Amino acid sequence: MRRTFDKLMSPMADLACPFFGFSFSSLSMVIAASAAIFLLVGCSGPKNEEGVQAPNPETFQSYQLSIDAERKSFSSLIESIEVVPLEETDNSLLTSASRVLKLKDEYLVINKGDEEVVFFDSEGKYLRTFRQLGQGPGEYRAINSFWVQDDKLFIYERWRSTIFSYTLEGEFLESKKLPFQVGHVIGYEDEFLVEFNYTIIEDSLMYKFGVLNGEMELTEKYLRTDEAVGNIDDSPENSVFSYNNGILLTRMYSDSVYYYKHGQFEPFIHFEFGEDWYWKNGAAFSEDKISSSYKAWEIDISLSEKYAYVWTVVGFSHYDYFIIDRATGKSARVDLRKGSAFSSIVTDLGWEGDSWLVSMLPEDLLQLCEELGYEFLNIDQISRSENPALVKVKFKDGAEW
Repeated sequence: MRRTFDKLMSPMADLACPFFGFSFSSLSMVIAASAAIFLLVGCSGPKNEEGVQAPNPETFQSYQLSIDAERKSFSSLIESIEVVPLEETDNSLLTSASRVLKLKDEYLVINKGDEEVVFFDSEGKYLRTFRQLGQGPGEYRAINSFWVQDDKLFIYERWRSTIFSYTLEGEFLESKKLPFQVGHVIGYEDEFLVEFNYTIIEDSLMYKFGVLNGEMELTEKYLRTDEAVGNIDDSPENSVFSYNNGILLTRMYSDSVYYYKHGQFEPFIHFEFGEDWYWKNGAAFSEDKISSSYKAWEIDISLSEKYAYVWTVVGFSHYDYFIIDRATGKSARVDLRKGSAFSSIVTDLGWEGDSWLVSMLPEDLLQLCEELGYEFLNIDQISRSENPALVKVKFKDGAEW
């Protein structure tokens, strides 16, 4: 679920200019208060035989991460992989596979600059393409958030603050307009969870997250903030996503993750970078200070009950990547770099059980297979294809890292 920071490369100022003058003092107070709760909650919970807190998918955890830790090769952490080549046809040539949903025995892949959804079966065979791009009834301008619920496909278009719903065969059902523009949205039971991302609501008030009912009425607001910023995160990566029959909520410039389930909103995960976290002690956004700090200042995650994947931006110099064994809290700083400090050999797509689902370009996948000594029958299909492949990665136990 990694956010993309293309403008970090050149020029850096393009990214930073919208944020000048943005104070994080109130945000720091929220984080400090949450940290106090984290410490209290984190001290309780069942223990395993070694005395390490046993994993609980709904219990708060705090994980120590170091941007100075030794990088470990990706292949050294892997137990096995399963490759799903995505069939290349005239109707299924993919520009990327950066957002994918697994639905029963099908994969739904967002394609062509957020314009269409391409369906493949569980073995990667092309099935069909869904596309309703436009401005007419039942048509969207872009796919900013999407999810499947009750056998319906939902698409949120940020430009018009509208949720469109369709059958899985592509028939338009209805549209609902939100009372305000939000960063991302996802359906949960008969509600909608939204990440406001500094959108002003109720005159001058701002909150991080909220809940809308089926009539698009705001019923709950969480984490009030006084900070204002003249930018809405246009990242294609969802900041609200399903996890263990609830919803995980993330936000920009935060080292914390929250969890919503059955009306309960709670702090859930804290990633502890220590003094290497830029926003510590109320730091303000400053291009020069961030650049010279060599500190982590933005993260994104994906999560299973057993593992966590964390991506972070360090200064304006590079990305860092971590895999965490949630049972023990052990983490590995993994080397996923590809030629550039801002390029990766994998794209995070979430998890299938405890297997990490990623997409890889053919040349990167073939290199990984060579390092693993892995052979598969359809290697010719992979090498000839321009489509990325889906790869399910099973990690070794954290004790072997």
